Amino acid sequence: MLIGMRRVRYFVACSLDGFLARTDGSVDWLFMDRDYGMKAFFAGVDVAVMGRRTYEKARELGQESFPGMEGFVFTHSLGASQKVRFVSGGVGEWLREMRGCSGKDIWLVGGGNLVRQFLEARVRSMRLCLRCILAGLPVFPGPFGEMELRMMKVTPYETGLIQPTYAVG
Repeated sequence: MLIGMRRVRYFVACSLDGFLARTDGSVDWLFMDRDYGMKAFFAGVDVAVMGRRTYEKARELGQESFPGMEGFVFTHSLGASQKVRFVSGGVGEWLREMRGCSGKDIWLVGGGNLVRQFLEARVRSMRLCLRCILAGLPVFPGPFGEMELRMMKVTPYETGLIQPTYAVG
């Protein structure tokens, strides 16, 4: 990939009503029974970035880092890890630095507040896996300004999950 051409891509599962997790933070309702396009998506990214609470949930689920990807965690309370780097600065500065490096695209793993900051810094695409269930913690916590999304495609699965992909801006 050319230097400066890296895109940030948000790929996340959420409930039909736009929630990432139950109010207690659990994600036991997520479908993990098949690939749902993850293998192809992972082939196009080499950086995973997330917020502290998402990182803590990933660690709880046994996934501190993602194989073949450089990991970054945005947090104000820096920790120590052999597998990820902690970032306490702003999203815009970090993003300019990452886009200036050669590599594949950047996966915005999650964390509603971090997602809002990345949307404001111009995330380039979003792919949502919508599960027909009502949950609790919002995917896009407000408030933030109106943002135009352009539907790129929708992939339905027989399990009831649908996966819309949007271009942002």
